[in-house]
Amino acid sequence: MPESPRVSVFIASYNHAQFLPECLDSILTQTFQDFEIVVVDDGSTDGSHEILIDYQQRFPEKILYYWHPGQVNKGISASCNLAISKARGEYLAWIGSDDAWYPEKLVQQVALLDNHPRYGLVYSYAHFIDESGNRITGLAGVDVTHDTNPLGRIIQSCHTPAQTLVIRRDCLEDVGVFDENLVYSDWELMIRIFACWEVGFIGSPLAKYRLHTTNISKGIDPKINLQRILAMFQTIRDKANYIGGTLLLPRNQAFLSLQLAFHHYCVGNLEEAKNNLSRAFEEDPSLSQDVNYFNDWLNSWKPEYYNTSHGHFGFWVIANLPPQIIIHFRDKLLELQFNHPDTKEFFIRRGIEWGSAQKYPNGVTEIFSDFPVCIPLPRVWKDQVLREVFPTLLFKSYKVGDISKVRQYWVKTIQSNPSWLRNRGIWSVGLNAFLRPGKVSKLSREA
Repeated sequence: MPESPRVSVFIASYNHAQFLPECLDSILTQTFQDFEIVVVDDGSTDGSHEILIDYQQRFPEKILYYWHPGQVNKGISASCNLAISKARGEYLAWIGSDDAWYPEKLVQQVALLDNHPRYGLVYSYAHFIDESGNRITGLAGVDVTHDTNPLGRIIQSCHTPAQTLVIRRDCLEDVGVFDENLVYSDWELMIRIFACWEVGFIGSPLAKYRLHTTNISKGIDPKINLQRILAMFQTIRDKANYIGGTLLLPRNQAFLSLQLAFHHYCVGNLEEAKNNLSRAFEEDPSLSQDVNYFNDWLNSWKPEYYNTSHGHFGFWVIANLPPQIIIHFRDKLLELQFNHPDTKEFFIRRGIEWGSAQKYPNGVTEIFSDFPVCIPLPRVWKDQVLREVFPTLLFKSYKVGDISKVRQYWVKTIQSNPSWLRNRGIWSVGLNAFLRPGKVSKLSREA
């Protein structure tokens, strides 16, 4: 094994025996060969240890293999940190023990780091694959390096697939290693790196990101996921002065508070959400002059744990803006929210979900029951939402043969939008519903 390889590939391995050979082989067959592989087994119980011993014996010049004392499980962060402490390379490349690389990965990323000394990290896209290694539609990763504020994009979501990362050792020594107190320590580390270093991106897939039932971020209870993210954001806030860099810019400080406000709202901590909302305007007073930026944040992608069981977040925010915010800002924000298609879509989806779950259609109008009292709800806008909801519920009820709901939603559909009376399909549904007792027959529904 060379005394000082250019690259140290580090792996935290845990119960991925079925994927380990493909992972290791994809590294060993790289076109760039000046590397070492540092593996730490995190207390696997599925035969991974035996596979790693075999590979280490077959490739002693390439593979260093370690485990925690007593072969206990300490988690990904502790295992990665142990691997990094044993690594000797100028660059550190991370890969999960269930993932794989394409042959040209290291040669392309090492060249990019060599040519750009200011880059602390490079990453790329990754293809999704299933348990059998078959390609799945879509790409992991988003190129944020040309964004006006890359750090803000990383605070919002971790766009850097872990299996594509190659990190300059000097960068890691500057910002520190993984925080072992966090589950989402990779996201927290990316925020630190983006705050203090430039980052490079290669716009082609260089890795394979395997999706399966035991991925750490898959199948997690949304409430648990929220708590993990809140812990990560709170850690970043506590470390902000220590991290420094662009994290201390007023807009990034405010954006971090806005993200905390959103996640506290989702978990039900409304007072904390309100406090962080106010704090954002204190950290960056210019935020109150930038209604389009603020509106874009309100309409940005919302994770699946934000759903129709919550009130509409945008209107809650407007109702809870700090008192010093000028009326013009509030009024413009209200106008933008009412005119945004996602706002109407939220209430339409809510109406369909709630109406499908209720016995009587009168409850559908309750989708507006938690609308902030201080915000006038335009009757015309409300009617536009219901005009979309009632016909959808009518046809859904007709499809499943629920005669009672069909009759009630038929009436509501016509009341909300009389132009449906010119539709032959509506008359057919109505005749079937009102002239046939009991449930709508399968034959009549298919007709």
